[in-house]
Amino acid sequence: MSGQSSNDDIYLFIMRHGEAEMPRHDDKSRQLTSLGRHQSAVASQWLASHYCQDKKVGLALVSPYRRTRQTLDTVSLDIVAEKVEISEDIVPDGSAELVADYLSARLHSAANSTSPLKRILVVSHMPLVSYLVDELCESYTTSLFATASVAVIKYSLQTQRGELVTHYQGI
Repeated sequence: MSGQSSNDDIYLFIMRHGEAEMPRHDDKSRQLTSLGRHQSAVASQWLASHYCQDKKVGLALVSPYRRTRQTLDTVSLDIVAEKVEISEDIVPDGSAELVADYLSARLHSAANSTSPLKRILVVSHMPLVSYLVDELCESYTTSLFATASVAVIKYSLQTQRGELVTHYQGI
């Protein structure tokens, strides 16, 4: 199945980081385990074969936490982000409404530019990833995300709403 049905399609890939070390005092510095690196690699290969055949996304938005940056580093071996932004807003207790509004604004501002955004990868944490999918799709089912899982959302600029296409739950 190819996820690229039209040149007008916009895809948002909402990804949870791979498995991380056990919790400690400084949650921000927790690293991926070897399993977490493997999960991230398998997820990026799945994403590349189904939705990013050209091996690119226009923007990667990533949490400043070490495990999310390491997840993006692993994904980047298969899929290159034309631009990477580290955002303090996509931390575990971040506001899904704020992030959804930001994504919508970025997509709208780029829509009439010479290089519109067609694919955005967001690498973040539970519970934000669940709430973000609900906010973007107005579904409010609060899906659980396994580590290194990816929700694929087809986004409409007209309705400013997404549709959950699939949710790859990883290995």
